[in-house]
Amino acid sequence: MPTIDELTSEARDVALLVHAAQEQSDDRDKVVAAYEGVERLSQRYRELTAGLSEMEKMKVDRTLGRRVTDLRRLTSLLPRIGAIASSTPDRQVSGASVAGERRITGVSWNAGATKPPPSPAARVGGEIDAWCGPCDGLTTHKIVAMVGTEPKQVVCDACGGRHNFRTTPARKGTEGPAAAPVVSRGTPQEQEAIRKAEAKAEELRALSREVASAAEVKNFDPKERYRPGDIISHLEYGRGKVETVLRSSMLVRFPNGGLKSLLLM
Repeated sequence: MPTIDELTSEARDVALLVHAAQEQSDDRDKVVAAYEGVERLSQRYRELTAGLSEMEKMKVDRTLGRRVTDLRRLTSLLPRIGAIASSTPDRQVSGASVAGERRITGVSWNAGATKPPPSPAARVGGEIDAWCGPCDGLTTHKIVAMVGTEPKQVVCDACGGRHNFRTTPARKGTEGPAAAPVVSRGTPQEQEAIRKAEAKAEELRALSREVASAAEVKNFDPKERYRPGDIISHLEYGRGKVETVLRSSMLVRFPNGGLKSLLLM
């Protein structure tokens, strides 16, 4: 039977999985890992409480139980992958599978032509480290245009600036103000990815302006109570806007850190 300390530590690890899935909800592996982690945590929590008295159950539910419930709620907002089983997920399938096929309860792919491309491959809408002039350093960018297999234009996640892809500072005169933007003519899927990347960049710029000009900013304290729309200041992530408040955690969107789940006491 697991102990409370073991499950508390496991809950922190699962929270990181859920946070990673929220940040990259189009990454199937991260979403599946989040579902499996929450399901495994819930099962172990049920095993723990099965051997406790009613008074002990109430005490554990006020702390650890609330975190498990919040993680289940956050996971329910992720894209649906199918019912994730708590044990031997690769074997619990319905129907026959072809040779070379692997399944994870509602998700399947073949080892042949349908295998997803390796994650390091650059693609429109994907992330890549690039040099950002306004930030004066290497930051994470979204790829919005490609030339063959090479990134051409990117949008900075930190400042929202769009520019040509490079990994070193631009030399003077190589990018004058009269340089015309490169227009990528790709598939409808690529154009949609570009549109989404530009929309997200504009949302980040608007959020940056809003938190920077906020008249009332609360220093983050896990013991305080917050409401959606509050602007907070976090020691690690800076200023951010509260989006969702649960019983023992809340979701805050930071211009420089993205969506973060902060635990409350």
